[in-house]
Amino acid sequence: MDGSPSRPAAVRRRMPKRTKEQTRGLMLRAAVDLLRERALSQGDDVVSAALAHVRVTDIARRATELVRADLGTAGEVRPEAAAITTGAAYQVWPRQSDLQADLLFHIAELQAVLGPGVAEVVARFRAAAAAGTALEDVVVGAVEEIWRAYRDDPIFRVELSFLVAAVDPRVRAALAHRRERFAATADEVWQGLLDAYGLRMRPPYRLRDLTTAVAAQVVGSVVLWWADPEVLADPFDGGRSLASRGAALLVTGLTEPAAAPG
Repeated sequence: MDGSPSRPAAVRRRMPKRTKEQTRGLMLRAAVDLLRERALSQGDDVVSAALAHVRVTDIARRATELVRADLGTAGEVRPEAAAITTGAAYQVWPRQSDLQADLLFHIAELQAVLGPGVAEVVARFRAAAAAGTALEDVVVGAVEEIWRAYRDDPIFRVELSFLVAAVDPRVRAALAHRRERFAATADEVWQGLLDAYGLRMRPPYRLRDLTTAVAAQVVGSVVLWWADPEVLADPFDGGRSLASRGAALLVTGLTEPAAAPG
């Protein structure tokens, strides 16, 4: 001992080593974060080649920021998380094209999820029917909420850029996967509406026909709105849109009472 005051030893705990799948999840989360940010700030030039602008180095840097922010908000006193390196990323995706394909599938998974959840939406329909709310009003309100969410979502804009130029087999596969996942969920929602209002599909139409028709109405309306926000104004109700009004007409036109009047 030399008599000098001792300093407390720094308490350091080794962070558990991240698995390959954990690294992949963080990197995909960071990539979507960057896509959303760039689509909002840089416009159509980024959207037209969205994934080409997502570089491994940028994603690794953003993923490191995200994981460190997560640790900070947890209120834990522990060492700063190790950086996610480009080397770790290349262990997950050996080529840039591998990252882009995986990212597109990841976006498809995210976009296929219905925000509020099927059970919550169907419960709303049942409550509205029990309260005597007109079917048209319920459909208009629901579709208005859906299409407004899509029109303001930069990731949906990125996704549509692939939809209109899908030639790569992996892009087509990701879009088909997203379409089927979303349609299956939407089928449950529309069936819940039909059940709540005592309706069935009018032959020869099937439930998936209704799902597809409404989806086409929403997607087309979003594209029109981007070109001219005023074009979809509903003359009957300025607070609504022709997108939701058209969807209501689809529902009433493709359905009929489940049981004939006695």
